[in-house]
Amino acid sequence: MRMNTIKHNKHMRHGIAKTLSATALFATLACAGGARADEFTVGRSGADIANSQYGLDGSGVTVAVIDSGVAPGRWDLLSGGSGSQSRVKFCVNLAANSETPYDQCGHGTHVGGIIAGNGCNSTGDSYFRTFYGVARKANLISVKVLDSRGQGTVSQVIQGIQWTITNKLQYNIRVINLSLGHPVGESYTTDPLCQAVEAAWKAGIVVVCAAGNDGRVTSGTTPGAGNEGYGTDYGSIQSPGNDPFVITVGAMKQISADRNYDRIATYSSRGPSRLDYVMKPDIVAPGNKVISLNSTNSGLSNTYGGSNLLPWSAYANSAPSGNSPYYFRLSGTSMAAPVVSGAAALMLQKYPTLTPDTIKARLMISADKWAQPNGATDPCTFGAGYLNIPAALNCAAVATIPALSPGLLPDPFGNVYVDPSRVIWGTDVNGTRVIWGVNGVNDLRVIWGTRVIWGTSANILDASRVIWGTSVWADRVIWGTASSAVDLTSTALNGE
Repeated sequence: MRMNTIKHNKHMRHGIAKTLSATALFATLACAGGARADEFTVGRSGADIANSQYGLDGSGVTVAVIDSGVAPGRWDLLSGGSGSQSRVKFCVNLAANSETPYDQCGHGTHVGGIIAGNGCNSTGDSYFRTFYGVARKANLISVKVLDSRGQGTVSQVIQGIQWTITNKLQYNIRVINLSLGHPVGESYTTDPLCQAVEAAWKAGIVVVCAAGNDGRVTSGTTPGAGNEGYGTDYGSIQSPGNDPFVITVGAMKQISADRNYDRIATYSSRGPSRLDYVMKPDIVAPGNKVISLNSTNSGLSNTYGGSNLLPWSAYANSAPSGNSPYYFRLSGTSMAAPVVSGAAALMLQKYPTLTPDTIKARLMISADKWAQPNGATDPCTFGAGYLNIPAALNCAAVATIPALSPGLLPDPFGNVYVDPSRVIWGTDVNGTRVIWGVNGVNDLRVIWGTRVIWGTSANILDASRVIWGTSVWADRVIWGTASSAVDLTSTALNGE
């Protein structure tokens, strides 16, 4: 990529018992007209519980979608049915060579639907599935920085972030979603994009970033290799997800109807961050084969509609033949990030005075601790765990200092530890340590299950791709010639 472009992007097995019982927390709920509200993003995150038991829907909270734009006229983004007002409160166009503020790519509309779709086009007796967003009545701001091909420059994204900060109070913008990124080429301390997201965070806006879709070493599987045969590409987190302030999100996929068996998507980028060794991602969320809104006549819809538009028969009773024009399927950490953005909107609806740091702390503390199917823990893959919205809503922790994602430090013996100088964020209501202790990391098992992250006593990394060496990046092209800003490859289109 050119330097000025960005790219889109056993029982710990699944540690559900940490907060609330899986059966009680993630039971299937019925919604209007007999349709089900337990689609992957909503059901697996607990957003349906937040709505049915807590009455939360994101009302009054605005999320800025900095992307390819959001189609404001989609029925699922209106305040009611046909003829009602759009909940896309403003559309700004900062994309080069684009005369319209609306979505010509389709990526941004899909992201916006995951955050705030109200299911209007799939609700009622005519449908047996309803495609809700996580915060189904939240407002959106469409900040278009990418063109019809999903391309854009870092300077355009920075301009979009600055616009959002400037207009924060006018539109009550509390969350920014960035489902885009570029490979890390410099420290977050000097990266202009990282500096921009830090400015938004310090202005009181929660910033949620996609981790990236570069978690595979190879494009094909090899028998016996890790990560389901693809190999695990540690250190593949994208900028600005490498910044320690923001909430960086990896993608999960479902294996069966049972949430306990959900796994990491093999393509989901792994930590730590290149150069700075910041522990990332912070959390994982549903992101594979996600059904959300289609932007009619967009690049994605026109090119891939035959394969990715949802058939009428997938959700409508007495369905006509062919595909519905309303819903589209995409995969990636681009789809996982807006699930967490929607979760932040629900938290802010319930607790409007929460700071970005406290929201990050509560999301991470309450996340269900996760592991590989063989029971192996891996914080560079799962971060603090799998998003659990009801548990986050019930968490009382308060961050009294910036909730920075910690750095990692190697010792002379080949072990790697969390840097204890940046691991305490505040206290909970009882005055106890929130995640990591002031004087060390003795309580690290609370969040990751083991004190040693990897090394001689807990080797998690693929030995052939050890991060702590000078040659690990030699085979990675950091700045190539591609100018894609969001991932529209077969990975994003087809999932796994």
